[in-house]
Amino acid sequence: MDRSLQQVNTILNLAKLTESDIKKNSHVLEFIPQILDAKQVKLLEVSKDTLEYLSSGECLFIKGSEDVHVIMCSNSNTFELKEAETSNSMLLMPSLSQGKLIEDTGSRTLKKQEVFGVYHTYYEMRLTRPKLQSLRNALTKYPYRGKKSEVIKETVGLSFTELKVMIQASEEEIINQLQEIPAAKVRGKWRLLDVGFLFGWVSYLDSILREKQLSIEEVTLPNIENLMGLYDTEYVNAKCISLFMEVDGNSLRWKPEAVSQLFALYLLPQLRAFDSKDFFTAWQQSMPVGVMTNEEHLNGVALVDYDSTPSLVKYLPEFELPEEINERLNILFRNRAKWTLQSITPYVQPLTDNNLNVAALLTKYARSSTINGVKYYSSKY
Repeated sequence: MDRSLQQVNTILNLAKLTESDIKKNSHVLEFIPQILDAKQVKLLEVSKDTLEYLSSGECLFIKGSEDVHVIMCSNSNTFELKEAETSNSMLLMPSLSQGKLIEDTGSRTLKKQEVFGVYHTYYEMRLTRPKLQSLRNALTKYPYRGKKSEVIKETVGLSFTELKVMIQASEEEIINQLQEIPAAKVRGKWRLLDVGFLFGWVSYLDSILREKQLSIEEVTLPNIENLMGLYDTEYVNAKCISLFMEVDGNSLRWKPEAVSQLFALYLLPQLRAFDSKDFFTAWQQSMPVGVMTNEEHLNGVALVDYDSTPSLVKYLPEFELPEEINERLNILFRNRAKWTLQSITPYVQPLTDNNLNVAALLTKYARSSTINGVKYYSSKY
């Protein structure tokens, strides 16, 4: 199921019906279909910001299915829906005359009032972290390996409209994530850029610069666009530049961490584990001119197991781990018993929200200990 809620038609003033307007500084809205049915109408508590957003003519959207938890989205945020109870009964009526509007005639007149429904529950909207790993997972089915590998004439991939339907996140959050991950639009459809293609793109550019005896700092952005014009499309080349280069006007320089992680992702998957000495040698030798590797660049991509003999570098990319916090931590602690905050942060950061940062999540779901003045996190069990 994925359908937009109808725009709010009426704002209920429930201050006289429930305790302190259910919660101070909030409002409860009613969403009323064209055909009123009490079973179809749900009461929703929203913040003042959301109320202003709806009053401006914008909409909220429900996303979910029978096997996926339902969430609600605005254009820029994702909310969790929680059912709550109220101690008073809330009545849903088409209209209601307030006391100050009734003339004081000295006599009382009974008036028949239609009631569409009686409610003891409503829904709270709680800002939550969007489920964005599903975006990469969806695009993984449509890898892009370069224009020379495109043998199928028909367009493959996912349109942005399809992504909005599939991904439990707001439109703005989906757009931001598409900018962060190695995804590009090819012939109108979104695809995930293959690691082998990205490795080839960086290596090809590096080989041209070596041949011309130039460093990346000695060429301009238009130079790079011209040099790579035959390698792939303008849009894909622009995405690669944004992923692996820092652009300041027309001047460029490599992003050492991004390039190092890309090359690690290319070297490690075939063996899954690599003798650390051999890996660090091959890793540095494969780098473009001027890029120096650092073991910290492996954080979120691989881990170095110094307890094994010989020590090993193990393939462990963050984006392949489950989004559920306990499942993710179980995998991490099976691979390494104790983690420093710095080394585990890239694996936990994507699970944080406005209420829980990395340290708070680890305090809640892991056990901490201090060894020689260094704080480590390990499994609670």
